[in-house]
Amino acid sequence: MYRALLAGVAGLSVAVAPWGAVPDRPVGPVVGPSGSPPVLESVVQRLGPSPAAAVPARVRAAEALRVRAGHAARVSRAARMEKVTRFARAQVGDRYRYGATGPDAFDCSGLTQAAYRKAGIRLPHSSRQQAARARSIPRSQARPGDLVVGPGHVGIYMGGGKMVDAGNRRVGVVYRKVYSGLRIKRLG
Repeated sequence: MYRALLAGVAGLSVAVAPWGAVPDRPVGPVVGPSGSPPVLESVVQRLGPSPAAAVPARVRAAEALRVRAGHAARVSRAARMEKVTRFARAQVGDRYRYGATGPDAFDCSGLTQAAYRKAGIRLPHSSRQQAARARSIPRSQARPGDLVVGPGHVGIYMGGGKMVDAGNRRVGVVYRKVYSGLRIKRLG
C-alpha cells in the first residue's frame, strides 16, 4: 500500500522498507526542505505515524472478520452438530412409520433429515442419497452428529460408540450401540 501511495504521490519508483527500518538505498530525493524525504514527510503527515494508521478502519474490520471466520466455522460446525444430537436424543421413544419425518413418528432417513434441518442443513429423504452426500471416515474419527450408514439405513452418531436411529416398527426411535455392518460418514 505504501509503495503505491508513495509512487503515486511523487511519481517515483520507490524502495520501501518495513516501517521504522532504514532502507539500503535512498527513497526518492534524499532530503526535502525540512531535512526529511519530502514525499515520505508528506505521506506521514496525512496518514499518521504507522502503517496501521494508514489502513482504513473498514479494511481492518474486514480483515479481523476474515480471521474470526475461520474460528467461527469450527465453532459453528460444533454448534450445529450439537443441535443435531440434541434433536435426535429428544426423539428417542417416538414411533417408527415408513416415510414419516416427525413430529411424533419417523423413518430412519426422516429422523436424520429432521435433525439436520434443525441445524440448518438440508438433506434428502433417502438414506442412500444422504449417504452419497457424505464422505466415509474411520470409526476412530467419528464425532457426534456424523451419519451412521448401512444398507438402506441411516442414523446419527452420538459419541461413545452409540447412535440414535429409527430402527423399525418394533423398536421405533432408539439410542443404542453402533452395531457391526454400519459405517460412519461425515457431511461437509
